[in-house]
Amino acid sequence: MQSDILSYGPSYNKKPTITVKSIFTDNNNWDAFQLSEKANLREVEIKEVNKMMTCKDADRGFFTYYCENCGTVATVHFGCNSRICTNCGKNHTDKWAKSLSKALFNVPHRHAVLTISDSLWSVVRENRFLFKVLMDAAIAAINDTISYKNRNGRLVAGAVVVLHPFSKNMGFNPHLHILVTEGGFDKKGNFIHQKYISFRGMRKTWQYQVLTRFKVESPNDMVFSMLVHQLFKKYSEGFYVHMHEESRITNTRKIAKYVARYIRHPAVANTRLYKYDGKSVTFWYKDDKGVKHFVTMEVHVFIESLIQHIPDRNFKMIRYYGAYSRKTKKIYSGYLQRSITQTTFDNYIKNPNKWAPNCPKCGSKMIFDRYEKGPPKENEAFGNKLPEWNHPMLSHCYN
Repeated sequence: MQSDILSYGPSYNKKPTITVKSIFTDNNNWDAFQLSEKANLREVEIKEVNKMMTCKDADRGFFTYYCENCGTVATVHFGCNSRICTNCGKNHTDKWAKSLSKALFNVPHRHAVLTISDSLWSVVRENRFLFKVLMDAAIAAINDTISYKNRNGRLVAGAVVVLHPFSKNMGFNPHLHILVTEGGFDKKGNFIHQKYISFRGMRKTWQYQVLTRFKVESPNDMVFSMLVHQLFKKYSEGFYVHMHEESRITNTRKIAKYVARYIRHPAVANTRLYKYDGKSVTFWYKDDKGVKHFVTMEVHVFIESLIQHIPDRNFKMIRYYGAYSRKTKKIYSGYLQRSITQTTFDNYIKNPNKWAPNCPKCGSKMIFDRYEKGPPKENEAFGNKLPEWNHPMLSHCYN
């Protein structure tokens, strides 16, 4: 029986005509940008872009699977795991969200968005260590707020804090998306539910925590100290807390879809790329009212806008605080479903048939055939069952 050979997974489905990768690679745009006067690149930016540009290439390695029912061979290419790759970013987000939904406390949660004054954006961009300060300030503000009217002492909320350094139009706008318990745990480990949370109180506390911590981090910077002093007097200037009633999440089974859509996503997805003519890029975004806006940028401006959001090496864009931190989570295990675990590469290697895809031709469960770390050697066979690598139908799998 003649075997059909297909490229499976994200590379098998219909691809967008425009992708971030294609824009970087077309006309050597990335190479030209690196040589331009505008480029003042961090090492991590160069590394992450180079990884993204080789995503799904054959020399990164792949799995092959075989369908005993119809003879189809499927190739699953390895991703790059680059912080700028839209394909790998979405796949990782989906897996993380699914895992997270099974690891939350069985209590109501809220989705909160915390912002800071735009006068601080440039300060944070030039001092990226302040990202961590922002994230630390968030849990302090939350705990202060839910503990304010609690007569039995301080409460500890559980919070998953996700940093977004970008706005919808890809500008630099550091803010936080937080998945937080609707209430907190007391000293005895009991959960105290607080459906009503004072937005005004949290906003003031959030501003106080941010500005106080920023001031401690830059005690010798007079200009920055003056800015902080001015912002202390404007309690509503740019410091907002969005945590409306519709942000309540009472069913953790639905949280995976919610998290992937609202909390963690790339600065720009391939699906939002509208037009590329070799010189400029047009993408779209929707505002809070659902109105679609189109933004056009010269290619080098687009590249610069996108890579500025790459975090420093080893910086964690997602952090678990309070009752969700590793140190304290076991204390509240009675409310816990299970630990947060994500599928690793070792999981695929140890039990490859468990992760085998269904056949794209007949729908049958496929069988793992082999794992390759790099491109196949000339005339090397798949095995006893499969045709040779130089099969004429195989060439498209590695483009």
